[in-house]
Amino acid sequence: MIPGEFALIDQPELALKVRCQLIRNARSRIQAQYYSWEEDSSGKLLLSELLHAARRGVRVQLLIDDLYAGDNRFLEIVARQPGIEVRLFNPFWLRGWRPLTLLLEGLLSFRRINHRMHNKLLLVDGSQAVIGGRNIGDRYFGLGGTPRFVDLDLACRGPVCQQAEQGFDQFWRSRWSHPIRRLLRRPLQRAEVTVVNDFLLTMTDPHVAAVYDLPASLFEAEPVSLTWHQGRAEVWFDRPGKGLVSRPTTAPLLWRKLADNAGSLKLVSPYLILTRGLRRRLRQQRQAGVNIEILTNSLASTDVPLVYGAYRRHRPWMIRQGIALSELEGDTLSLHAKLILIGDGEALLGSFNLDPRSLMLNTELMLHLECPALCAELQQWLTHWQQLSAHSVAAPHSTLRRLLAKMSDWLPLQRWL
Repeated sequence: MIPGEFALIDQPELALKVRCQLIRNARSRIQAQYYSWEEDSSGKLLLSELLHAARRGVRVQLLIDDLYAGDNRFLEIVARQPGIEVRLFNPFWLRGWRPLTLLLEGLLSFRRINHRMHNKLLLVDGSQAVIGGRNIGDRYFGLGGTPRFVDLDLACRGPVCQQAEQGFDQFWRSRWSHPIRRLLRRPLQRAEVTVVNDFLLTMTDPHVAAVYDLPASLFEAEPVSLTWHQGRAEVWFDRPGKGLVSRPTTAPLLWRKLADNAGSLKLVSPYLILTRGLRRRLRQQRQAGVNIEILTNSLASTDVPLVYGAYRRHRPWMIRQGIALSELEGDTLSLHAKLILIGDGEALLGSFNLDPRSLMLNTELMLHLECPALCAELQQWLTHWQQLSAHSVAAPHSTLRRLLAKMSDWLPLQRWL
């Protein structure tokens, strides 16, 4: 475990502001690794901040999984600017006519295409980082339409960030990461690049940003006020070839940590599908007298009804085991945070869901933290959402949602969810 300082970021607007200020204060390098970078207001704003940083002489490395990046033309254009390099993880080789070609390539090479990078990391100067569950997109930052995601990040500073940088470098240099400029669907015209860049550079003007419903508070010069705590941590990350040429790294570390646990266990996972191995470990914990609480999505709040159907199949088993279940209700908010609280002083927070994809297929990144003060804040956050779930009125479910949830019973999809 490595010493460091850590601060909770649980408010969506604060999460965007912290990212903006970290980028603005960068001196030498910015390394960002995300599963999804949307072409919406917050996505454009952060690209604008990266452009300004590159013009100051900061080296920018941006690594995005290609599943959701293939239609983001702004990424392609930003990658042509000096000082910025954009790479796509495990790209689709058929670039045009989406989503038809995406489906075709998935059918022809499903095993490779099913391998995705789910990591979420912003790293600045090798000494400051944001690790958590948020991708880059309006719904993660309290903007845009519904549902809006309930999520968590941790701000980190100190030597532990060097461990995160080692993980980033491993992915950046891997054979799965390819420069986006080599994957362009069509040649970019110089005029197109100039117009888009000039537009992006104006996004940091509060008057322009207001047109895109970005709050003026994002541009205040006063530094963000966070509550910092001293603690110790280590960064867990899978190898880039997980599920294809490498065995999982994060899942075995999690199993080992659960095996040593003698205190309470509190799990937050938006996508909860109990594999045989996870059921066995939860049963062992209950037999050892460990109290287990779980917070997940309801059918109304989930953004993937198929996953809820697979979860619902195991719900009676968890109740019989004495596991306390809470489901976030309503259709305006959707749980997206990933958190495990172990006893009173340990936490795991990052991109890891409790489902087969995270366990066996997707690469993941987690922060294992020992910090009682911060864990107390995380417990307060969890208690708030548990109480809100307990007092919420169940939202009506559409016929389509019920049908999608039922499909998990009819089709052999569980291992891919």
